[in-house]
Amino acid sequence: MQTVQVRVSKWIAGTSLLASTAILMSLLRLRFPYPLLPFLSFDLAEIPAVLALLAFDFKSGFTVAVIHWITLNFGRPFHAIIGPLMKLIAVISMLIGFKIIFSKPNLTLNKRILGYMIISGSLIRIGLMSLATFLLYYVIFPEIYLPTSTQVLKNILGIELESTLLVGVVTVVFTALFNLLHVPLSLLPATSIYTLYKKIKR
Repeated sequence: MQTVQVRVSKWIAGTSLLASTAILMSLLRLRFPYPLLPFLSFDLAEIPAVLALLAFDFKSGFTVAVIHWITLNFGRPFHAIIGPLMKLIAVISMLIGFKIIFSKPNLTLNKRILGYMIISGSLIRIGLMSLATFLLYYVIFPEIYLPTSTQVLKNILGIELESTLLVGVVTVVFTALFNLLHVPLSLLPATSIYTLYKKIKR
């Protein structure tokens, strides 16, 4: 019984610490823009949620992501509703992909397992985010997002598209590449920290 209580206490403390770390990283603006679509940023604040998954379980990673999402809706230096929601979908879908591979306790994180996790996390994240991006840009708020995308594609990449559908599709493609790159960016640092944690724990 005491062992269970200790485990629960560690879970609560660890999850709370990692959620606080994600919030602090957002406050410090530890992110950098994605050159193809500068309104997107590679966000280092995703790392704590991945670390929570590795160190504890999927529920811990999910909890960290949700707490971070709630905080992102509070306003400056954060964004309003839609941005944080898209971030939540991206992180949760990636965590689901990781969990499919990293589902057994004490699983050794060798290169093969990491490769499978990157593939699985990328496929699910790209799939859900591509659908969400297309719906947001072309179906739900086209009058808001399509003009911005059109201008960015023209100014940054020199691409001029007459069709709004093409603008939506090209934006989805570039966003998919962004999400593909973001998966190892979130996983590999978390893996390094987790490996160090396991060594210290021994």
